Amino acid sequence: MLRRTALIGLIVICITILGFTWMVRDSLCELQIKNGDSVFLAHLAYEPK
Repeated sequence: MLRRTALIGLIVICITILGFTWMVRDSLCELQIKNGDSVFLAHLAYEPK
């Protein structure tokens, strides 16, 4: 019974991560942090092979 509960929990976590990734897939290559008047922006530039 414990294995079944752990497996269901793992499946729920994986589905949650996949759903979150799908929702924010356009902004995964950019990080923007605003703190008052300052803005920190990091952009990942890559070339697919």
